[in-house]
Amino acid sequence: MKKFKRKWRSLFWILPILLVAIVIVFLFKKNSNSGDDFKIAILANDGIALISFSPERKMINILKLSPESKLWISGGLGWYRNEVIKGLLTQEKQLNKVDDLFFYNFGFKADKILVLNKIDDWKNRYWLRYNWWLNKMLFKEEILKRDIKEEENLLDELMIRDFAETKIVKEDLKLSVFNLTNISGLANFMARRLEWMGFSVISTETLVDNFGIDNCLVKYKLETKKSLGWNVIDKILNNCQKEYDKNLNDGEIELYFGNNFSSVIKYPSYNNI
Repeated sequence: MKKFKRKWRSLFWILPILLVAIVIVFLFKKNSNSGDDFKIAILANDGIALISFSPERKMINILKLSPESKLWISGGLGWYRNEVIKGLLTQEKQLNKVDDLFFYNFGFKADKILVLNKIDDWKNRYWLRYNWWLNKMLFKEEILKRDIKEEENLLDELMIRDFAETKIVKEDLKLSVFNLTNISGLANFMARRLEWMGFSVISTETLVDNFGIDNCLVKYKLETKKSLGWNVIDKILNNCQKEYDKNLNDGEIELYFGNNFSSVIKYPSYNNI
């Protein structure tokens, strides 16, 4: 009888340890389609923020904006101050634009989007992950003080250095970006965001002939479909036509953007701040 009680006492202590272990595995496990980093996008009453946990860089990076910094909301809403973004998207019932908000302003694709009261509330949501990594990594916080359009040169350095997905950088996919519209700057605009994500853009060009492509087209080789980079592009450009092209080199993708694509995101409004 005493042995039986001892076994149950031992089990009583082992179970909590097993539960904690399971929680840790669940929080930190990776699947084949995920990156090496863990990224969080935050939409809060006091603004937006980007967070990247990168074991490769041994860094926890967070990017915030001043309350008056303006961000661009694609699809026709235009430029708005950071501190009113959450209220605006909530009022307009367009919280589904949060993913696009982070891509078109920062070239940032989050693993998790959090809608919070305050930016710093994320530490309560991810306290285990945060405290686990805090002792193993350096913590760095940056604050952008001007509008996104004015900070693009700084973001060229900051996003690639601190927020680009490590696995995409390692894959080194080569992208060529083509503008099929008569609106200047579209290819460079899209190429910049893709570079911030970690892609290597080898060329941008405006073509006179739109080849009958009204919206957008992604050309690829079969090998590239096995990569994380392809999965990310496929999700971001989910409404674009996809076409296999055997003439492309291994690891090469071509992106074509037409008038309908520009019209849907209202790209000309990006230059009207």
